[in-house]
Amino acid sequence: MSNTEACPCGLEASYLSCCGRFIDLGAPPQSAELLMRSRYSAFVRANRAYLLKSWHPDTRPDLDQAELDRGEWLKLEILTVKPGLKKSIVEFKAYYLEAGMQRCLHETSLFKKVKQRWHYVEALAE
Repeated sequence: MSNTEACPCGLEASYLSCCGRFIDLGAPPQSAELLMRSRYSAFVRANRAYLLKSWHPDTRPDLDQAELDRGEWLKLEILTVKPGLKKSIVEFKAYYLEAGMQRCLHETSLFKKVKQRWHYVEALAE
């Protein structure tokens, strides 16, 4: 995938002018939704370093690169966003291929702002 191709997050912009500015250039996403979109793009590109950096330190897992290289991500849909100044909630569906079958990850995620940067915290229980 080149930097001039459409961004995988679904917004109508090139990767570099959209999520690439966060993932590759280090700019902080201004909202939890933009962080969610950039994390999806990082999963598409199997960018382990960005995923770990954008995960809240209290919930950050050991993320194996082999896990990232396994699947093929197809599409992201943002369903709802509940913005806040320090906490935000984003509900999304992410579609992917696994063993030749299309699957959907449907999650409502909690994000927190720490030192002026948004971080993914965890999936909320339904």
